[in-house]
Amino acid sequence: MIPLREQEYIRERFAQELEGRVRIDHFTQKASALYVPGREECATCEQTGQLVEELAALSEKVSLTIHELSSAPEEAKKLRVDKVPGTVVRGPANRPLRFFGIPAGNEFPNFIEAIIAASKTKQELGPETARQLKKLKDNVSIAVYVTPTCPYCPGVVRAAYRLALASAHIDATAVEIGEFPRIAQALGIRGVPMTVINDRSAIAGAIDEAGLLEAALKAAEGGPLSAPGAHAGATSAVAQSGAPHSSIVLPR
Repeated sequence: MIPLREQEYIRERFAQELEGRVRIDHFTQKASALYVPGREECATCEQTGQLVEELAALSEKVSLTIHELSSAPEEAKKLRVDKVPGTVVRGPANRPLRFFGIPAGNEFPNFIEAIIAASKTKQELGPETARQLKKLKDNVSIAVYVTPTCPYCPGVVRAAYRLALASAHIDATAVEIGEFPRIAQALGIRGVPMTVINDRSAIAGAIDEAGLLEAALKAAEGGPLSAPGAHAGATSAVAQSGAPHSSIVLPR
């Protein structure tokens, strides 16, 4: 699935930049031969599984465990996985970075960066970010809703992941919302990136690391954030992803 040229590039980056070991837990759902009322088939599970298998094969420092979601309820609960495809990346700090959906398009390079970042024991943060992060005393969850074609989404996901790796109080998740139309409808998401903090307040549009941290601190204090639909920055329209994605290319 990953072109050979891209595989060689990733292999070299992993060899040079991976510090500690990285564990990937991938949750999937096998296609059912029978019709099951209420069950939604996973359009991208097979392709996402192939993608993570190929990535794990590019470094001995990356280990992969594949779970059938219905057969691994305890592991799914522990890692906070409730839909498929769901992929969890953990490094030496054991701080999970989640991605729901297939990390393709603009999110594929981001996923590579997440694996590399997770392998490091220390995150390189600016002095002001590090200072502000120390103020966080309560747990905060950050969910970033994205699409593969959104040019503004990767930066928000990177910021959320970096903060989660730097603080045990921050939990970060990215969701390819085109694959989960019911969630998009429930949250009223029409543009991405959409960032939801503590499942109650949303910020629509691009937001940098400092802005995201400020929002996390406000959420931890119980303060108001932007109302759903309020724009922090540029957005990209949401399109439902019915078919598997094929864009697995890295920028040079």
